[in-house]
Amino acid sequence: MSGYGPIAIELSRYNQWQNEKLFGLLAGLPREELTKPRGMFFGDILATLDHILMVDTHLFGYIQGVAPPPFDPKRRVETDFDDLRAARVGLDARLRLACESAAPGWFDEVVVAPSGRRFSRSFWWSQLFNHGTHHRSQVTSELTHMGLDYGNTDMPYNPLTQFPAP
Repeated sequence: MSGYGPIAIELSRYNQWQNEKLFGLLAGLPREELTKPRGMFFGDILATLDHILMVDTHLFGYIQGVAPPPFDPKRRVETDFDDLRAARVGLDARLRLACESAAPGWFDEVVVAPSGRRFSRSFWWSQLFNHGTHHRSQVTSELTHMGLDYGNTDMPYNPLTQFPAP
């Protein structure tokens, strides 16, 4: 496995943990709070989470060698919280499985974007995880403004991480 493989596995576990935690907290809020205009780049919490899902799906297409549809950063995938949450759970499971089951060298293979730019799969994985973290932080900032404690985001506290036995 490429040197990036173990990193991608941990990032996929972190991504899953943080999404589960965030959606779990948001599930207790009224829909009006999720769709309230907050001056965020995508307007509200629900639209921001949908944007993450849309971009993750788009990037995962590159990673898997499937040409995604033309990119539109404001395209919506799900407008209902429960549907969005279910789609997020499903995609996170697929992302994690792809990282955990990757063959040796797979992360080093080059993927060509429609623009013709060439990057390794590890680059696209890094972009996917970084993008999600960036936008989740916008949502958690709004939660802080609402007086809600999101809790820990530090990787060593991820319950999905499987540390080697001492």
